[in-house]
Amino acid sequence: MSVNNSKGNVTVEAATLGTVQDLSRNDDEVVDHAHTPVEACPSFLRAMAIVGKRWNGLIIQAMAKGCTSFTEISTFAEKLSDASLARRLKELEEDGLIIRSVLDERPVKVRYSLTEAGAALAPVLDMLTSWGEQYAVAPKEG
Repeated sequence: MSVNNSKGNVTVEAATLGTVQDLSRNDDEVVDHAHTPVEACPSFLRAMAIVGKRWNGLIIQAMAKGCTSFTEISTFAEKLSDASLARRLKELEEDGLIIRSVLDERPVKVRYSLTEAGAALAPVLDMLTSWGEQYAVAPKEG
């Protein structure tokens, strides 16, 4: 879009970048009065990096439904390979969403539980599931 302002300068607005530039009639001079571009919230980006990583949401849902062992989580997420599950559990532990506990028994048992942050994510994933059931319907074959 371009309009003449009171000084006879042409203003160009670049909507995709959220910037406004004054282009004076002097071709040698361009004055940029750019607004700070709108940026995504860093907390949102971090949350999506965790939740959006393949299998993480399903693992957290499994644990929220009571799965505490590697085998139970693996059964809940049946298409997830053991190697991928082990890797994701380690990452979720590093992200502070789950706790890995080794029980002093024979044979040794490992249990997983959600941290406060992980448990707080469970209802968000439930809402996402509800949204998916309503709006992310698989396309009809035909």
